[in-house]
Amino acid sequence: MMNGISLALTYPRGGAVLAPPPWVPDPDRYMPAATRTRWPTGATATPWTFPAGLNHQCTKLFFGSPDYPTNDFLIPFVGFALTEGGNAPQETQSPNADTVIDEAFFVMPNGTEYPILFGGLVPATVTAATGIVYGQVILPVALPAWSIFGVRTVYHGAEGAQRCGSYRIQRHRGEKYWGAADLASVQALAAADGASTAALDPDSLYNTIGNATNSQIQAYGPALVLAKGWDGRPVPLVVGDSLIERQEIAASADERGNMGMIRRWLDQRDQVWGSTVPLVMGVPGEHNEFELATNATRRWVMIDAIKTTFNGGKDIWTFCLDQGGRNDNNTTLSLWQSRKFGLDDRIIARYPGAHMVGMTILPTMAGSSDSGRTVAGYSATSALWNPVTGTLASMNASIIASSRFAKTIDIVPAFMSDSDPTKGSAAELTPLGNVIGHPGNQDGVTTWDTMRLPNTTKLGARIMFEYQPGLWTSRTLVDRTDLGDGTANYRVAEVLATNVQDNAALLGHAYTAADFVHPALYGVLRFVSRLPQSHKAKFYP
Repeated sequence: MMNGISLALTYPRGGAVLAPPPWVPDPDRYMPAATRTRWPTGATATPWTFPAGLNHQCTKLFFGSPDYPTNDFLIPFVGFALTEGGNAPQETQSPNADTVIDEAFFVMPNGTEYPILFGGLVPATVTAATGIVYGQVILPVALPAWSIFGVRTVYHGAEGAQRCGSYRIQRHRGEKYWGAADLASVQALAAADGASTAALDPDSLYNTIGNATNSQIQAYGPALVLAKGWDGRPVPLVVGDSLIERQEIAASADERGNMGMIRRWLDQRDQVWGSTVPLVMGVPGEHNEFELATNATRRWVMIDAIKTTFNGGKDIWTFCLDQGGRNDNNTTLSLWQSRKFGLDDRIIARYPGAHMVGMTILPTMAGSSDSGRTVAGYSATSALWNPVTGTLASMNASIIASSRFAKTIDIVPAFMSDSDPTKGSAAELTPLGNVIGHPGNQDGVTTWDTMRLPNTTKLGARIMFEYQPGLWTSRTLVDRTDLGDGTANYRVAEVLATNVQDNAALLGHAYTAADFVHPALYGVLRFVSRLPQSHKAKFYP
């Protein structure tokens, strides 16, 4: 049932599925009900800590609801954390100290707040490394379909104690992160709803990623948001690598908080296939070889406990979507296969009869002579990563042929350039117009951080422009002020003294900084627009 209309499977000549079968609602079954949710993670060097004088904290985070009304919410908070990078998703970066949730609130689209209770009470203590507490709230009126709602969490720990961190604040979506020395003070900051506490969300670290000392600081919040009201649409349990959401970090998130290729594609409100809110099990850096194995089972135990305790034996997902395996790469094909498919075998053993959908793996470019400006500028793709003749081609063929998957989605063509099937997209494929006027004072010495561009340029994008004839440079756009005349002032993360010629040609980067591994915003959006929504037909058994 979609928008009140039953859509049946129809098979024209050739057997292509034109529409999904009617959805069978189960309104008493808790299912994922929020975009943007993220498991706590820790940098490989050190976990996050509570700073002196800021050990009482409050986060206000915003999520997108499913395309059906909901009103009964189950919101888990956890005390364990995953490694992000390295041996991800092993849950080996957990803090060594408990976190106390002083209070939590569900924030309606109009700003009205309702308390989230833990066993009917607040506060709740989340035990370090093992703890899970379940918040619940039943709204007096249903949250409308396709809404933006918030969760505001007030929590504390001892100064200097380790803590969990999950979310990088998305300023353009109104998210906030406050800190103070005591509960009353942080409550006052939240009541005033002013800017985030600068020390917790400093400009110098906004939209950056690295380790615990040079990243945008991660704030605590719910691990998942589940709700009753499900209309029966497929719900994927996603195991995947960093292409799920990285390298997007904060500034490029869409209005529903989505980042990355797969989250954005799943959340498309297609008039035939609909959107779906996924249950994403992994984090950036994830290896299939580590998932659901040693030190990587707590999340799985938790979702199975929800199935038993809250859902009458019904899972909080309907099928498994495996997008992972890229980080398991190896020049020896059999080793790459065993690393990737071992996880699928573990899932099948844990959930007999699970509907498994596989995805092919995207290549990594070997380098570029022009910083990713043109397809021709890319170096020849390596024997490992060549998607036509290399080890990757064989790996993707084995994914498509594997009996583990009921269906597979070949995502490679959606990302590759049309001129060369061995090379990814480049900035030349996304012309954005021209730079408007001159940023800075153009003395070639004084640095500048604001430039005027067409207001259609995407916030959070990495752009490239011809600052002088034949010379190109790049910037990342982290803030925006619309001027009301078709242009906007954009603040850039990279503060340099570059002189810019009149009407400099402007392009949207396909990749983040020079690694040619992770797609930048315009590469992500190009991919999403080119991967047909009809692949969602494969979500059905």
